Amino acid sequence: MPLLNIHIDGQEIKAESGQTILEAAAQNNIYIPTLCHDERVKIYASCGICLVEAESSPRLLRACSSFVAEGMKIKTNTERVKSARKAALELLFSAHKGDCRPPCVLACPGQTDCQGYIGLIANRQYKEAVELMKEQLPLPSSIGRVCPHPCETACRRELVEEPLSIAHLKYFASDKFLGDLVPEMQADTGKSVAIIGGGPGGLTAAYFLRKLGHRAAIYDAMPEMGGMLRYGIPEYRLPKKILDKEIEVIAEMGVKFMNNAAIGSGAELTLDYLQANHDAVLVAIGAWSSMKMG
Repeated sequence: MPLLNIHIDGQEIKAESGQTILEAAAQNNIYIPTLCHDERVKIYASCGICLVEAESSPRLLRACSSFVAEGMKIKTNTERVKSARKAALELLFSAHKGDCRPPCVLACPGQTDCQGYIGLIANRQYKEAVELMKEQLPLPSSIGRVCPHPCETACRRELVEEPLSIAHLKYFASDKFLGDLVPEMQADTGKSVAIIGGGPGGLTAAYFLRKLGHRAAIYDAMPEMGGMLRYGIPEYRLPKKILDKEIEVIAEMGVKFMNNAAIGSGAELTLDYLQANHDAVLVAIGAWSSMKMG
């Protein structure tokens, strides 16, 4: 195959007849950016990122689809080229859906890895799926039953047939390990945190604090932990034995539960007491709007 003499950015190189500018450049270690080019598929030249300037052409050429010619002089980094590439990139971004992360994850208030644990469940790796859930959500069986599942609204599968039942899959897998899977905890830091409120927010905070090695005590005005999960959601939506099992795991981690412990004006316990006996205080009273802090 005859060799052609061409210049790219002032460098004289040899190129084979029938080669594209992109191929000739790459063969000589000259970088031309591209997003759509793949040597395994037919040239389509759609992205416009590989544009280059040729002295013999009034228009910019797409390096992935334009072939070399004898004596061709190419410039890959002129201001005109950079401006055109920028415009092409901005046009691509204008239709970009932000799917660097899955839409189900982006829609999840807890930022759980929906795509990850569904994949594990599909492979019957239930334990690994629950461990992945619990990296963000320590009460997956309970929350899976009551969550309004915005992840399913965002699920792209609805474009094909219907969204995946992400919430149901969550508690399907996590129900297999109720009361189990106590996580590993870091060494005791000697620090303690008082958490006001034993609902999902307070329980979640205690779970992650214990994982980090901090001591945690939850103070709640009600006889049992759970907050609105226990006292605001009916049994048919969330069986309390499910909630109890998930709370047991947090108790096994060493979190102290202080029930019937109202805090504030007129109560035996005060915020000053908690601040004096703990290194930090977290207020997680959630939906108990009638609670008044003293």
